Amino acid sequence: MKGLLSAIIFIALSVACGAPRAAPIGGDIASVLERGIENGSESFDHSAWDELVQSHVRNEGRRFDYLGLKTEQDKFEAYLQDIATADLSVLASPEIQALFANAYNAYTIKTVLDHVSADGAFSIESILDVPDVFAREDHTVGGYPLSLDNMEHNILRPMFKDPRFHFAVNCASITCPPLPTRAFTGEQLDEQLDHVTKAALTNPDYIAIEDDTLVVTKIMEWYGGDFVNSEYLGAESTLAGFIAKYAADDVRAFIARQEGNVPIQFRDYDWHLNKP
Repeated sequence: MKGLLSAIIFIALSVACGAPRAAPIGGDIASVLERGIENGSESFDHSAWDELVQSHVRNEGRRFDYLGLKTEQDKFEAYLQDIATADLSVLASPEIQALFANAYNAYTIKTVLDHVSADGAFSIESILDVPDVFAREDHTVGGYPLSLDNMEHNILRPMFKDPRFHFAVNCASITCPPLPTRAFTGEQLDEQLDHVTKAALTNPDYIAIEDDTLVVTKIMEWYGGDFVNSEYLGAESTLAGFIAKYAADDVRAFIARQEGNVPIQFRDYDWHLNKP
C-alpha cells in the first residue's frame, strides 16, 4: 500500500502543473553527448563566467546587475562563443553537466540583456514578456542550436537525473532559486550542487513554516516528481523527506514531528526580473 501511495503521489506531482516533462533529446547531439558521457575526459574553462558572476551577482544571487554586465559585454560574448563551439564529445560527464548549467544561466542573462537599451532602459518587466522565451532554439551550445527547455528538460533532467539542478538554473525572476555566485565546474560539481540546494532550502523565502504548514517554493510543485523518483540521484519517498536533507534545523524538526504527514502549501511565483 505504501508503494502504491508513493506512486500516486509521484504521478500527481508530475502531471498536476503541466510543467515540461523530462525527455532525452534526440538527433545528432544525443550521440555526441553519449560519447562524451561514456568516454570523455577533457574539461572546460569557465573562469570567464566565474569572474562575471562574481562581479555582478547581488544579494547572494537573488539579484543580478544587468547594467553592470553590459560594461563587460565583450567578455560575456566571448564566453558565449566558447560555449557555442565546445566539443561535447570529448568532455567528461561532470563537465557536460557543468557546461549546460552554466550555459542555461548565461543565455538567460543574455536574453534579458537583449532587452536593455543603450541608455539602460529595460523593455521587459519579466522574462515571460519575451515570446517563446523557453522554447525558442536560438542558443548555441557545442555547435547545436538549443532552447532553454532543451538544456533543462531534454538534457540535464533526463540524462543526469539529479533534482539538485532545479536549484542550479536561474530563470532571471525574483522567486527563482538564487543565481549561483560561482561558475559550475566539473571538478567541483557535486559539492556545488549541494551548496546551491542547501542555499535555497535553508532560505525562508523558499521553505518556511507558517501556521503549522510547510510553505515551499513553487518549483517543488512543478517538478515534484523529480524529488521523489527513485531513478533520480538523492531522491526521497516524499517531498518533505528531500527537503529535510537540506533544510534549516527548525524545518527539519517540524518535518520529524509530523512523522511523515507533512502539510505542504506552495508559494506563488513572482516572475518579475531579478534586477537590483
